[in-house]
Amino acid sequence: MMFLIRACFWLAVVSVFVPKDFAGADIALPEMTVAENAIDASGAVSDWCENNSELCRAGEEAARLGGFLAEMAVDRIETAIEERETAASTR
Repeated sequence: MMFLIRACFWLAVVSVFVPKDFAGADIALPEMTVAENAIDASGAVSDWCENNSELCRAGEEAARLGGFLAEMAVDRIETAIEERETAASTR
């Protein structure tokens, strides 16, 4: 977990120093709405899950675990902030 936090941190630091024109000229992308992208992606995922049901179920479980861990981390951070604020106000 700490690796991911460090990786995000360093990516953020590097992105600050990357020049605006680093990627070159803009690429003309076709106009698509978010709904069209979601529909296209859901079709591809459902086709893939039909062929790889075990991997799809494992991915669902991993996503649930990631959501649980993220929620737990947010709760712990909120608790730490509240405790710090309480300790600072009692001084």
